[in-house]
Amino acid sequence: MNTTAPALTSAAWVEEFFRHVDAHDFEWVEAALTPDCVIDASGFKETGAEVVVLWMAGFFAAFPDLRHRPYRVISGTDEVAALVQVTGTHTEDLGFPDGAFLPPTGASMDVELAEFWRFEGDRVAEYKVIYDQAGFLAQLGVGV
Repeated sequence: MNTTAPALTSAAWVEEFFRHVDAHDFEWVEAALTPDCVIDASGFKETGAEVVVLWMAGFFAAFPDLRHRPYRVISGTDEVAALVQVTGTHTEDLGFPDGAFLPPTGASMDVELAEFWRFEGDRVAEYKVIYDQAGFLAQLGVGV
């Protein structure tokens, strides 16, 4: 399984990454992360490639039609920053890190993520996601 690309931190590689994410090809995604990759997202910070994949899979469980569209990708020697448009429909339970969950609302969401990745070699070692969590929940009809 090859996770490298001619220019690792290119927009094309980021698009390829999200093609695998949207295809639920989590084996490929996990191989694109270092084993001790740090995920840092709103309300959630953990270590381990398998944890990153489980975090992603949880959103796909709640939003089976989830899709990612990366744009404005900026890259350096070993870092990438990108804006990512995420859309989906909330048709299943959405689990939260504290064990609580939100039953399906049937609402559609369209959120913008700011993603920051740091690479070690040909793998992502740090994966930071910033988004408007209150705005996301408001789109689902949940007041915060």
